[in-house]
Amino acid sequence: MLRYTLRRLAWLPIILLAVSAIAFYMLRGLPGQDPAAIIAGQGSQQTTEEQRQRIREDLGLDDPIFVQYVSWIGDALTLDFGNEYRSGKPIIDEFARRFPPSFQIVFMSIVISAVVGITFGILSAMYRNTPLDYGVRVFAVAGSSIPEFFLLALMIIIPAYLWQYSMPVGGYVPIYEDPWTNLRLMLPAAIIVGISGSAGLMRLTRTTMLEVLRSDYVRTAHAKGLRERTVVLSHALRNAGTPIATALGTAFIAVFGGSVIVETVLSIQGLGGWFFTAAQIRDLPVVQFLAVYTAFIVVLANLAVDLSYAYIDPRIRYT
Repeated sequence: MLRYTLRRLAWLPIILLAVSAIAFYMLRGLPGQDPAAIIAGQGSQQTTEEQRQRIREDLGLDDPIFVQYVSWIGDALTLDFGNEYRSGKPIIDEFARRFPPSFQIVFMSIVISAVVGITFGILSAMYRNTPLDYGVRVFAVAGSSIPEFFLLALMIIIPAYLWQYSMPVGGYVPIYEDPWTNLRLMLPAAIIVGISGSAGLMRLTRTTMLEVLRSDYVRTAHAKGLRERTVVLSHALRNAGTPIATALGTAFIAVFGGSVIVETVLSIQGLGGWFFTAAQIRDLPVVQFLAVYTAFIVVLANLAVDLSYAYIDPRIRYT
C-alpha cells in the first residue's frame, strides 16, 4: 500500500506541471483585453501606450511565452504565484482569505451528498417498486436534470414569497464567531450543491444494492436469522462499497466545480466566485493558480478513492 501510494504521489508533480503548462499557454493564446490595460485602468483613455508598455516590461509580458512560463514555475516553487492584476494583492494571501468559505461549502455539500445519496439509494433498493422507490427515482432524475442556479433561485424566491423570509446573500462569517449567521449564509449553498451531487450517487447506490441483495450470501444471512439492518449494512453495503466509493469521488469533483455557481449567485467571497471574476476580467495569474490548485485537489481525491478500495474490499491488494 505504501509503495503504491508513493508511486502515485510521484506522478503528482508531473501532472501539475502538465496542467500548468497547458493552462499557461491556452490562457495567453486566447483573444481578449491586454492585461497591461487592465492593470493600468482597464483600458482607460487616460493611460498611454508608453505606460502600458512599461507595465508589460515590469511583468515580463513582452518576453516569449516560454520565458514567462519558466519564470512563473520558478516563482511558484517558492509559493510566489504573483499578484492580482486588479488589486495588486498577492495571490497566496487572497487564496488564504477566500479558502475557508469554499472549504466549508464543499465539506458540507459532500456530507449532504453522501448521506442523502447513499441512504435513499439503499432504501430505494430495499423497498423496490414501492411509492418510496418511485419517489427516490423521481427525485434523483430531477436532481440530475434541474440546473443548480435554477434551484438556487427557487430557494431565494419561494421563502421570500410564502413566508416573507429574506435569505442573506453575500459575505462570510466564520462559524466559530457566529454559528447561526454562518449557517444561514453557507447552508443554502451547501444544500443546493449537495442535492445536485447526490442524484447520481443515489441512482448508482440503488442499482448496485439491487444486484447485491439478490446474491446467495445475502439470502444465507437472512436464513441465519440476522437482523435486516445487519444484513444490509454489514454484508450488502460492504460488498457494494467499491462502485459507491467511485461515485462518491465523482460527486466530490462535481461539488467542487458546482461551488463556482453558488458562490457567484450568492456573492460569497470564496474561490469559486474569485475564479469567475478573474476569468471575466482576464486576470491570468489568478486563473492559472486556480487551475493548478483544482488539478491538485482532483488528483488527491482520485488517489483517496483508489486507496479506499483496499479498506472496503479486503481482496484488493496494491503492490
